[in-house]
Amino acid sequence: MKKHDSEWWESITPQEAGKETEIMVQGVFKKWNSRTDFAWHRMPDSRASRGRLPAQPADYLYRCGRSSGFIELKAIDLPFRLTRARLTQLPVLRKWTMAGGDDLVLVHHYRKQTWRLLLVAELDPSIPSWDLRPYGEFADPETALKALGLF
Repeated sequence: MKKHDSEWWESITPQEAGKETEIMVQGVFKKWNSRTDFAWHRMPDSRASRGRLPAQPADYLYRCGRSSGFIELKAIDLPFRLTRARLTQLPVLRKWTMAGGDDLVLVHHYRKQTWRLLLVAELDPSIPSWDLRPYGEFADPETALKALGLF
């Protein structure tokens, strides 16, 4: 079994999938660090701090040229659906979006090995889950992040 092949993703827990997904995304950000128009910051994880830190709006803060905002990263095993229960930060992210942020949700469908990028502004908070099939599928996080032209 080779790391990151479909059999490997099937063998790990959802928590492990989330950590691996973070590593993949941070690899892209570290690669982009050499750019003068890009900066990123990993927000502190309130769960890892055992509740000593308040919940953060998202996983990452970014600035790229004239765009800036938060990126919330989700590793899910469902092939095309994201439940609202998995995106508890949505009300706070929507507030930041209304204030002018280009806030994003980067979804890794790890069992399918595909990625999707969503604008927070496009997510209707009144429905229990979103069908992500209308959004493009990408083979890696870098391609997904570049899809909207913000990076």
